[in-house]
This record gives sequence, C-alpha cells and structure tokens, in this order.
Amino acid sequence: MKHKLYLHVVAWSFILASLPVASAIAQSPQGMPVRRAGSVAEPTSALMPTSAVTLEQDYASMQAAMPACGCGSSDCLGCESVCSAPCWNWCDQWFFNGWLEQGFTGNPDSDGGLLGPAGTNGPLIFNDQANEYMLNQLYLSFGRSVNQDSCEWDLGGRVDVLYGTDYYFIQATGLETYDNNGQKWNSGNGPRNAGTAGLYGLALPQFYLEANVPWGNGLNVKAGHFYTIMGYESVMAPENFFYSHSYMMQYGEPFTHTGVLASYPTSSCITWYGGVTRGWNTFDQPNGQVGFLGGFRWVSPHEATKLNFTLQTGSEDPTGENNRTTYSLVFQQRINQCWTYVMEHNLGVEQNARLTTSNTLAQATWYGISNYLYYTVDPCTDLGVRFEWFNDPDNARVFALPNDNITTGGNYFELTLGANYHPTSWFILRPEVRWDWSDVQAPGISGVYNNGTSDNQFTIGFDLITVF
Repeated sequence: MKHKLYLHVVAWSFILASLPVASAIAQSPQGMPVRRAGSVAEPTSALMPTSAVTLEQDYASMQAAMPACGCGSSDCLGCESVCSAPCWNWCDQWFFNGWLEQGFTGNPDSDGGLLGPAGTNGPLIFNDQANEYMLNQLYLSFGRSVNQDSCEWDLGGRVDVLYGTDYYFIQATGLETYDNNGQKWNSGNGPRNAGTAGLYGLALPQFYLEANVPWGNGLNVKAGHFYTIMGYESVMAPENFFYSHSYMMQYGEPFTHTGVLASYPTSSCITWYGGVTRGWNTFDQPNGQVGFLGGFRWVSPHEATKLNFTLQTGSEDPTGENNRTTYSLVFQQRINQCWTYVMEHNLGVEQNARLTTSNTLAQATWYGISNYLYYTVDPCTDLGVRFEWFNDPDNARVFALPNDNITTGGNYFELTLGANYHPTSWFILRPEVRWDWSDVQAPGISGVYNNGTSDNQFTIGFDLITVF
C-alpha cells in the first residue's frame, strides 16, 4: 500500500509541475482514442512499427476474433459469409483523423544561440528549440483502410499532412527539398539549416496506395511515400511514450521511404516484410539507385512477447557507389499487468564515409542500445524511464563531421524519466526530465551541448497531445 501511495505522489508531482502551462495551451475537442506506442495501457501496439500500424491497426480487433487461415481452411468462415458481413462495408473503411501536439523544453544552460549540431538543445531534434513554445505537429490523416481478409481483393490508400516545427526533420529529398537541401515550398529564412529554413513548415510524410491481394493468407502491398518500419519510436506523436526521442531514432534510422513494400503473414504469430525503396528520406533519389527494406515481426500467442527485426540496405551517397546498411532489433516483454520492458538495438555501416588520419576513405559505423521500462500506476497514469547508449565513433551521424583528423569521441548517453497522464481518450500530457552526456571533441568546442561549451545537458520538457 505504501509503495502504491509513493508512486502516486511521484507521478502527480511530475504532472502537476506541468499543469500551469498546460492549462494555458491545452485544447479540448473530442475524438478518437489516443494510441501510445510505448504505453503499458495499450501493450498490443507497443512494438508495432509505424508502417505496420498503417497496414494493420484498423483491423487488429477484427483479426483477433478470426482464426489465421487461408481461403481453403475448414477452420474459418467461408469467403461469402465473411465478405458480405456488415463490418466489411466499403464505406466504413474511410477515415479522417489527426492530432495537435504542443510542447516546451526548458534548458537552464542555453542562451538561445544557434550554434551546435542541431539547434539550441544541441543534438536533440524535434524538441530542438530551448526555452520556447513549439507547435510540433498539427497532423491530419485521410484515406481508406484496406480489408486484410485473405479471400478478397481490396484497395485503399492514405495521405498524411504535417504542419509545425517537426516538418524540418522529416523532409524528403525531391519532395519538400531540392537535391541541395534547399526548400521547395517552405520558407528559406529562419533558424534552421544555417538560416536557410524556417521554424515552421509543411511536410507530406505519407501518401500511398495500398492493396490486399487474396493470395495464401493475404498479401498486403503498398506503393508510394510512407514511414519506415524500422525501429521502435515513431514520428507520429501519439505513438510514443516520451516527448523527446532517442539518438537511434533521430540519427541511426530513416524516417520515410518511397517505393513498394509488401507484408505477408505466414502464421498468426509472424509477419514478413519486403520491398524496394529509393533509400533514406528520399522521394527522388539523386543517385538513381534503389535499396531493399525488409524484416519480420513475431508476436507470441498471448502477445506478452514481441520481436521485430528490420534491415535497410542501399547506396545513399551522390555517386551511388557506396553501400549503407542498417538493421534494428526491437524486443518487448510484458512482465505483468503493470510492468513492460522494451529494448532496441541498432547498427549501421556505410562504405567510404569517413576520412582517416592517413587521408584515405574508410567505412563509418554507428550502433547503440536503448532500454525502456514502463509502469502503470492507474488507468490514467503511466511512468516510464529510457536509458540509451548510442555510439557514433566516426562522427558520421550526429555531429556529421566524419574526419578523424578533426573530431574525436562519439559516445552519447541519455537518461529520460517521464510520465503519461491521459484522463480522457482524446488528451494526453507527457512531462519528462532528461540528462544527456557525450565525449565528442572538436576544434573550437568543448562538447556538443549548450552551444559547444559543455559535454552534458539537462532539460525539462512536456507536451500536450489533443486527438480528434
């Protein structure tokens, strides 16, 4: 009883500290339930990658009530009875939804300057601006979900539009930006990209067509521009437990792809993914090359254990001659009704991506591990902790200066403590405290934080998400 009271005190202390500002900017439209990828309250979605959510979220409840089978199986309903059921009505599969995310990150050591790798909070992106209000995402999604019944053809698609400060980090070459990273339709003046990009802008992170092919257990194919299936954390705010993001998500993995991606379930527990894309965060690949994106997702029969593996490989350099390969492995275990643990491991390599001390080109490597532990205090309150080590020894990803003659170090550690308060289905408050440390050194700076003057950083942040 005492430990339960203590947890309530900790959770409410965390939440109440954010309420004065929250009350000023909270929104109140009613809408669809909030989905949180890291939330213990919805463990069935916690491991599902973003693109897999797109493929399967609208049918998860219907599929759960049906056996995994092909058209010829004697254990499932006949095709005629399934496809004529009211729940498969063509019109019912159209959707329009979205959310508004607003946040603030306090950094007591930031003077508001623009030096450092990525904004005034150092290498943190998405919540990169220190000590100022950010409208991170005004997000709208429209489309038609695809019926994944293995007996029927079905067509659908989706278009997502994002306006806010997050637009800058998910832009795709050839879509929102030119090959030289210049802006196409967003402002070319502002605090980002050395003064050539605005703080607010518009991005189109997803627009694709999708089809269900009645072959075997049902083949799902989508073609267009879509979120990656790699990793644990998501660009979409309601899919995450924390306001800030891990280094692996920010620098070790792509955000979007353009191409064709298929998924096929070989059983009720495992789904395989495979496709061809134009690479990392590209709509029109400048080097003209294509890459492979694939992997699998395994879920135990009672959904207590989940495992997701994803591999992306292809050439990302301007010449198209140097391969970049990255994989991610995500493991989740529901320990009991209150506790859930998640681990993500990531590793990437790229040929001829760094300059050695002998002035020759060599392979660049990055890798890391991130641990998440969640605890459900009550139906409205969750607590979470994230501890991460990301190693960028060649400084090819975070500091983006892969020159052994100039930079040293490459380790990044972060510890984040957070809470989720969701008293209704359409509102969530996510306060957090975060500490970062890095050993990166380069001429003229003594660290990557606080405008190049420190090897560590402490931030206090929160955001509000209103789903409609």
